[in-house]
Amino acid sequence: MEPGESPPSYKRRLDRSYLVNFFDRIVKNLAAKPFTRPVGIKSDTHQEFADEYSVNVDGKGTGATALGSTILEDAIRMGTSFLCADKAVNGGRPYLYHLPGERVLGFKMDEDDKLTEIRIKESAVIADGEWGEKEVTRVRVFKRDGEVVTWSLYDGEDGSPILLDQPFALKEIPVVAVHSSPVVASGELMAAPPLIDLAYGNVQHWQEKSDQLNILRVARIPVLFASGVADDASIAIGAEYAIKGEIGADLKYVEHSGAAIGAGRDSIRDLEMQMQSYGLDMLENTGVAETAQGRTLRAGETNNRVAMTTLNLSSAMSKGFGWLAYFNRLPDAEFHVDINTDYGVTSDAQVLSTLTTMRTMGDISREDYLQEMKRHSVLGNEFNLADNEDRLSVELA
Repeated sequence: MEPGESPPSYKRRLDRSYLVNFFDRIVKNLAAKPFTRPVGIKSDTHQEFADEYSVNVDGKGTGATALGSTILEDAIRMGTSFLCADKAVNGGRPYLYHLPGERVLGFKMDEDDKLTEIRIKESAVIADGEWGEKEVTRVRVFKRDGEVVTWSLYDGEDGSPILLDQPFALKEIPVVAVHSSPVVASGELMAAPPLIDLAYGNVQHWQEKSDQLNILRVARIPVLFASGVADDASIAIGAEYAIKGEIGADLKYVEHSGAAIGAGRDSIRDLEMQMQSYGLDMLENTGVAETAQGRTLRAGETNNRVAMTTLNLSSAMSKGFGWLAYFNRLPDAEFHVDINTDYGVTSDAQVLSTLTTMRTMGDISREDYLQEMKRHSVLGNEFNLADNEDRLSVELA
């Protein structure tokens, strides 16, 4: 609440403010790029098994492509996500599932950075009386001693044990991390979110957008200014009225010059372009590309941030399918998970910076700038300039 602003005015301003979620839009756009074609699961010895599980990897009809897409999006959003394997205690079909990083309560590693313990927050629905149900919180703990893995289950509210030291079929804890960073410090399980600056920028955009809308609401209504008029004079305004005043009296509408509104609009547009560039950084191929030909040759290289995260996901899913095979007692099963990495931006940072500078200086039109951003994959293939203009006109109305 601003100084001097009344609580009712603040609430009205807050109710008129809304978030344009650039962060979510850019994360989803980046995470979708590897899945323009389905995930392929290959095995020289157990292809039939791979085909069976690739279309229903969790026993609920979720395919490998859908599971991989969910994990990759979470890894780009949060920095690290996890793939897990499990099998019902009383038998049944083993399965893979996604574990969001925020559900990991704690962990321990050995000197080789292999998990020796992990604590996972879970939710379960249990009976509540004869007819009712309720959701409860539980904590599952996996521990590994050498090649012996056990699991325990605790009540999430009071910590009381439900099951203790149950044997697990695998020789390692069935949790594998998918990092959005190529390197994670020894002893660490989580990578930093790669788009944290975009998240902060989105908050700033929401704040500036709120201020801009409030300024527009005030500036659109002219203020009647009167001077030289008696304090008790009755002023009627309308086509059927005449106003009589003393010599030197003045009566007029005062309107905002619009300079501050234009500056606010320019600031918001600059911020939007900056946020777009954060997404572009995730797709820019690294390494030296001194010529246009060199940049073109590097276009398909898997050395951008999204592609590296995708390769981490591919490795994790290969391990996950190996776990499924072990649960099913398939000897020496190896799998290769193929996920598309043939994308990226061929231009280097200098080219993109030059485009942004040209737009800021007014050397190229906004339409040309947006078309270039689309060509460089900052904007998705579905981006339509006319539709974007229509949406902007509604937002700024």
